[in-house]
Amino acid sequence: MRTSVLAAAAAAALLLAGCSGAATSAPASSGGAASSGGAAAAPAGLVTSGKFTLCIDPEYAPLEYFENGSSGNIVGFDADAARALAKHWGVETKFEVSAFDGLMPALQAKRCDAIFGGLYMTETRLGVADAAALMKTGPSILTSPARQKDFTKPTDLCGVSVAAQSASANAAKIKSLASDCQAAGKPAPKLAEYPKTAETVLAVINGKADALIETDVAAAYMASQNEGKLVIAKGVFAPDTKFGVFSRKGDKLSPAIADGIKALRADGTLAKIAEQYKLDQSTVTVD
Repeated sequence: MRTSVLAAAAAAALLLAGCSGAATSAPASSGGAASSGGAAAAPAGLVTSGKFTLCIDPEYAPLEYFENGSSGNIVGFDADAARALAKHWGVETKFEVSAFDGLMPALQAKRCDAIFGGLYMTETRLGVADAAALMKTGPSILTSPARQKDFTKPTDLCGVSVAAQSASANAAKIKSLASDCQAAGKPAPKLAEYPKTAETVLAVINGKADALIETDVAAAYMASQNEGKLVIAKGVFAPDTKFGVFSRKGDKLSPAIADGIKALRADGTLAKIAEQYKLDQSTVTVD
């Protein structure tokens, strides 16, 4: 695992190291290319023949992150699941690194075949891309230990400074609370958006934000890496969505990806990868 990737010191380093918006190639795996002769035939329509190319933002532990902090192999649940799918087809894996808000544009520009990147399957995204469900999830609120009991329901965030990653569904979740806050006679949350998840962590630790919103999977990791500084405010939001593997709308790859994910779920591969990254194996049991 990356050493304290979201602890304050490492987060500061990430702010300097960061990814550019343009996609760039990254090492596929510590084990090299997938072995030939997978369980299923390689699908037609790959951007590069013989390679499954993934758009990814490796700053989201434990789903995807650089093994050495800001360089080296890309590891994590999503990264290893992508490798497993490539192996299932008997092709190699290639990662195209992009900033989070550049993932969908890179997919549409055919820089990659799919996105394994901790993206919610929202109506907006499903309007422009196909997705195969990978993991069930939902938003969590992280705050300082002193404020943990201040947040027990969504409207407790009214008038509060909340940090979120730019262009994320979590940021949209906070924006959507404005009407509920108004109905309760309270001001809307004060949303502060940052390009990187590490910056949202620093915002709370440094007192620039009262709380941050993140997916439950990443939130649990953030809290574990920042003991005494960040805690999860339990029960604010219920798990209400799924992470998906996104492909272009109507692309011939879409059904092959969906079938491959189902096969990896059925044979226990996804559960084993989840266990490796200390994730609840039940999260990969989705319809």
